[in-house]
Amino acid sequence: MILKDLFTTLCLVSGQTERAANRLGVRPFLPQLFRLRYANMGGLDPDVFAAQLEGLRSFREQAWCAYWNDIAAGYEEEAEGLLGKDEAAERERGKDALIKAVTYYTVSAFPGTTPLRMEAYHKARELSERLAALLDDRLEKVTLEVGGEEVTGYQRFPEGEDRVPMVIVTNGLEGTVQELALPLLRYRDARMGVFLMEMPGTYSYRNPMSPGSEAVYHGVIEHFASHPRVDAGRMAMVGTSFGGYWAARMAARSPRLSCAVACGAPVHHAFGPGNALGTPEIIVSVLFKVTGARNVSEMASRLRELSLVKEDLCRKIEIPLLVINGEKDTLLGTRDSVLLSMRARRGFLKLYEGDDHCAMGHYREWLDLTFEWLQEQLAAAGTPA
Repeated sequence: MILKDLFTTLCLVSGQTERAANRLGVRPFLPQLFRLRYANMGGLDPDVFAAQLEGLRSFREQAWCAYWNDIAAGYEEEAEGLLGKDEAAERERGKDALIKAVTYYTVSAFPGTTPLRMEAYHKARELSERLAALLDDRLEKVTLEVGGEEVTGYQRFPEGEDRVPMVIVTNGLEGTVQELALPLLRYRDARMGVFLMEMPGTYSYRNPMSPGSEAVYHGVIEHFASHPRVDAGRMAMVGTSFGGYWAARMAARSPRLSCAVACGAPVHHAFGPGNALGTPEIIVSVLFKVTGARNVSEMASRLRELSLVKEDLCRKIEIPLLVINGEKDTLLGTRDSVLLSMRARRGFLKLYEGDDHCAMGHYREWLDLTFEWLQEQLAAAGTPA
């Protein structure tokens, strides 16, 4: 592992990642969780997806996007042929094909820093809107103007007119709203409202991410606190990866939240130079874009500004906080998850043995745990002391 990290870092600093990928393929220069991440999103066979990764030998957008778009288009065509059928079984197969098309267009969009990748991102969003109507007619696209940004996401409320608990879900650096929406559909029967949003600084946001991005989350939280279907006394936030950072930060900053879940969150150590070894060049390119930095020194400075140890924010988290990660996080390290759970006054830690960043190998398990825990905490928040 150390040799691999050294090689990845050497390719980064020498600008030779693309040349090495031409010979070795792209897979060694992607985060280790990449395969499971998208397999989980689209219900893909992880071994099939791994074989597809082995077949690609360039990160350049012309090669990268053409490769994944071709696979996505095949599933899109299959879906078109099946969704118009009379037989329910064939329509179900059509929905599954459309899910896979959305997934592969989302892979094509990774990490969203070039024009063709952004085209794939918008294509995935377009198909996601159609897919949402097919899978759940209560899933509604909404656009909010908050914190100087246009936040487009999906909201869902259960049937009825009563006020329900509200959960705001946000993902990480290059995560998309459709990546959140597909797995969470299995919890549609829960008596709670949900809003799914992408992290500020990514994809179609106007401004880079900074501590000031708090304003975006405050705006979203306040919007739903005044929503006629929301019980403002029972609100929660869930975040994965860098979204987990924002879930933890808002747990310290927002008096509206009753509880929060932070999965794979960077907290302090991940923002330091000690975490740089082995970081793939493609992730570094995302960090440049998301932070708006012009050089490595500026990027490092902007990341350090995000530390939750600064201002002792971890200790200011007084609400219940569930911290989740894999025991062996190869992307950001597990130390931050332990630190966060220990310093938060009511922190609870769940590490999955032998698993990686965000416990992708136990994806269903930790999602089940999260929603069970949220329902317990939000029910308790609505019970008079």
